[in-house]
Amino acid sequence: MEYEVTLLGIPGVCRDRDPVRFPYRKAEGIFYYLCVEKHTNRDELVSLFWGSGDEASGRKNLRQALFQLRKLLGEEVIVLQGRNDLKLNQRVEIKTDWDMPDRDFSLCQDRFLDFFYLKDCPEFEDWVEEKRNQQTARILRELKAQLEDPSAVRNPERIRLLIDTWRHWSPWDEEMVLAGMKLYGQAEKYDWGVKLYQEYARRLKEDLDEEPSHQAEVLFQTLLHRKEVSSLRSKTSKEAFFGRLAEIQAVDEQIFLFLSNEDARSVIIEGEVGVGKTALIRQIFGMDHRGEALEIYANCYGAESDVPLRAFRDCFQCLERLHGEHRISLSGKEERLIRRMTSGEGRSGSPEEEGDGSADDSRKTQNTAALETEILNLFRNLVSQRKLLLYIDSLHWMDPVSRRLLQRMMIELGNERLFLTAACRTDGKQAVRDLLLALNERALVTTIHLSCFTEEEVGELVKREPFQRLAGENGARELFLRTEGNPLALMDLLSQSGQKGGDGKERLSRIDMMIQLRLERLPERQRRTLEALSVCREEGELEPLSLLTKSEPLDLVEELEHLMRTGLVAEKEKENKIVYQFTHQYYRDYVYSQLSQGRKRLWHTAAAHWYEKVGELRTALYHYERSSERQQAEAVCARLEAEALKREEKA
Repeated sequence: MEYEVTLLGIPGVCRDRDPVRFPYRKAEGIFYYLCVEKHTNRDELVSLFWGSGDEASGRKNLRQALFQLRKLLGEEVIVLQGRNDLKLNQRVEIKTDWDMPDRDFSLCQDRFLDFFYLKDCPEFEDWVEEKRNQQTARILRELKAQLEDPSAVRNPERIRLLIDTWRHWSPWDEEMVLAGMKLYGQAEKYDWGVKLYQEYARRLKEDLDEEPSHQAEVLFQTLLHRKEVSSLRSKTSKEAFFGRLAEIQAVDEQIFLFLSNEDARSVIIEGEVGVGKTALIRQIFGMDHRGEALEIYANCYGAESDVPLRAFRDCFQCLERLHGEHRISLSGKEERLIRRMTSGEGRSGSPEEEGDGSADDSRKTQNTAALETEILNLFRNLVSQRKLLLYIDSLHWMDPVSRRLLQRMMIELGNERLFLTAACRTDGKQAVRDLLLALNERALVTTIHLSCFTEEEVGELVKREPFQRLAGENGARELFLRTEGNPLALMDLLSQSGQKGGDGKERLSRIDMMIQLRLERLPERQRRTLEALSVCREEGELEPLSLLTKSEPLDLVEELEHLMRTGLVAEKEKENKIVYQFTHQYYRDYVYSQLSQGRKRLWHTAAAHWYEKVGELRTALYHYERSSERQQAEAVCARLEAEALKREEKA
């Protein structure tokens, strides 16, 4: 027999889908109590249901109730243990909505044992109220957990269902309103978020004569702004831009707070090479901010990372344009400063360059310091007129003088008048990390880490034109595995697939060039370490790497630690061993592709011998197959087959 028990809402019991009619209410209440608690004792039941009378009468009534229940439901349903204890029989299939999984339970809007009342049973009523409170807490806890799940934003209808349920149980909970508005904004359902706020504000006023908090009001205005910006972007966007909605919204929210005189933090967009930092910052720069602030864009270049104040040259070109448009007012001295900077005359030797202590060297330092002060005073004048949005791409290439000046500007001018949006690689210089640390310590910036596309996002991308056509026979899975979701690598692969005769298997030239530039800056020993690591199957251990590079283990560890700081190599523990691997498969593929065939064969042979010696035959076979040792490869195959047969025989 199968019993289905409804406890949420108006209670009831079905046996094999037929309704069960209880002889009286207290007997029914006892069964519901058992369905929730699973086991109890006679003393507890007497207290709950007949606590107002004498104990002897209560025990008599309980015996009668249990007799009626066992007669109605079957003797096997309620198991009597000894003289006092009783419980539900676990062998009998009794399904209750109280025991349903949290995900389903959270969507229920019916109250526990609704409209079920027992006369003169205050202790039972207290128990019911306790369970109702538990129900509410359980529902709200699960609703919050589901809404905090990053995947929630992908299903706006699910968000609406969760928010509606939350509102049912806690109609004046502002946490619910804030969570819903944020998620609706991330899902681009701006109207839903606006409606949620408006309904909450109306109910709050009507029922409690109160107003929403300032935080809720700001978020409401942010949604209205995002709706306006989204509409404008859809009409004016000229270039293909995929994804990054959450990141765009996060930056735009901070900018909106900044323009609204609310507490805001400048944003650092961080990520690996080719992940789309430049595309994102340009997208944000191209958004309409209703002309409320001055906007200045600067780019830093690796080839000019040692040119003092090179980064600010772009800034001054923007200022020259804004002055020509009569959007800023400048003194004669400031106009001359702009002309000096845009012409390159303002560049002087960096005080951080080593000098010989001569008078010329001292004069150069003084001149640079004076120029920094002039520039800082100019920006003070600018932000006194209008708020300033400063965008800097490739912050990791910024020259030392510009870095120091930027730090002074951010600290002295603050986030009330100056807002910075900068893109920076995760493998940036120590000096750049020091800059960001100084700004973080003063709560001036927040960092958004830009990750590669997920496999799901790659799948969504290749469904669109022209990517669907370019992808051809290359499925999303293959594209993801070959690029690991790196947008630049993905775009290059798709582009090459679309070329006449291209099969998408050519090297990705733009990424290759970037990696090559990174490798060229490394010392010879570190490049050799990377080359040896590329020969390893998935990760490398110290001993074979030491063998291939002919380095002492301690020296090798130092080289690997430096490579870890550059973001090229990662260290991890595997089966109580320390192993090293490339942070991106593409790095490994590129480095390996640059090795000569002779070196590949020699290193694979050496690695194969080592792994065979330590008994790691599968790895040894991998290396033998890539060397000229064909006979050895066949011998290892034979040993592996023999070992497999032995294991089968033992099994």
